[in-house]
Amino acid sequence: MSDGPRNVGKVSTTAATVRRRAWTVGAVTLSLFCTIMTVGLAGISGTPAWNAGLGFVLNVAAAVALVWRHDKPWIVLAMSVAGPLFFATDATAALITLYAVGARAGGRRLVGAAAAVYLACAVSLTYDASRRRDFSVLTLGVKQIEGQPPPTWSLPWWLPMLVAAVLVAVVVGLSQLRRTRSDLDVAVRSRNEATAQSRRLHEDMLIQQERARIARDMHDTLAAGLSRISLLAGGLQVGSTDGPEKVSNTSALIRATAHDSLDELKRIIGVLRGSATGGADAGRRSLAGIGDLVDAARSAGCRVTLIQDIFPGTVGDLTSHTAYRIVQEALTNSQKHAPGSPLQITVSGADTDGISLVVRNPAASGSPGPGLRSGLVGLAEQAQTAGGWVRWDVHGGEFVLSAWLPWYS
Repeated sequence: MSDGPRNVGKVSTTAATVRRRAWTVGAVTLSLFCTIMTVGLAGISGTPAWNAGLGFVLNVAAAVALVWRHDKPWIVLAMSVAGPLFFATDATAALITLYAVGARAGGRRLVGAAAAVYLACAVSLTYDASRRRDFSVLTLGVKQIEGQPPPTWSLPWWLPMLVAAVLVAVVVGLSQLRRTRSDLDVAVRSRNEATAQSRRLHEDMLIQQERARIARDMHDTLAAGLSRISLLAGGLQVGSTDGPEKVSNTSALIRATAHDSLDELKRIIGVLRGSATGGADAGRRSLAGIGDLVDAARSAGCRVTLIQDIFPGTVGDLTSHTAYRIVQEALTNSQKHAPGSPLQITVSGADTDGISLVVRNPAASGSPGPGLRSGLVGLAEQAQTAGGWVRWDVHGGEFVLSAWLPWYS
């Protein structure tokens, strides 16, 4: 699969090379043909042999030099205008070179090249206009009628200048069209590369966001379960004189909590592998599951008071899940940082007001640990993603966490 784009690139490069070589062969052939025809007409019309011969040699050299018109355009241009400027020969090679220059250059350089080629064309056509009409390129269709004198009528002096200007204008126009198309192709390629890079960056950002979400889920769920296990195990150790029934119940709670934590870990691994369905789990980790969450905390020895006043209605999935996570984090922090302290959780809301959550418990002595701070920051990020907010502070020796979430999110 990975060789596909590479092979397409190789085919495109090969096709471009073949086209470039075909154009070069055509340009050289056309220049040689026009040179032979022009020099032949000049010789028939009485042009001195040395003049026609030198012009022929210079133009043949210029025709061969067209092979390098893209690599050394200014050298080839100088060679191609030398013949028609000083000898009776054509300026075909100069026009071809002007096209190559115009396809890559603009501004003053193009104006200078066009002026040089115009002079070469004008001089060449002026030579041509001075010949007999049946030996002239400008009047190539005119033939001497049998029994009639040769056609020697004159052409207007400005006609060679006009034809030269038209030829140069056409070549410059075509070269600028080619240049515009090349610039457009480059712009399209650059845009496609930028789009592909932006898409890759967006995908990387989504991956990072998913990793952060999974990390928050692991912190929220596994930390809560492990904290309950720690509290229950500590209770067993301290209350070693408890009756067998209480020890059995506590052990059962430890086993159930460990089982839930293991299921959560399996779910997260399934998400990472792309095989998790999350059906039943999604329903349990919502507003409807807050009661079960509080009951589990009470079973672990937490003194929790839950006040729920939710107006009946369909709460958005993201809001419901975020509210569950906030309560879960509050229970975990209470078990870790203020074990045994009373905790009050109030959840209220309606479709017109959104969901409000307030968690109160006595502030722990000393500064909060890094785990508490990172967990609260994670809650704030989740609430912000849902379109809400989370705030916390200490008032009169009481730690208060407040949150608001939109009803539909």
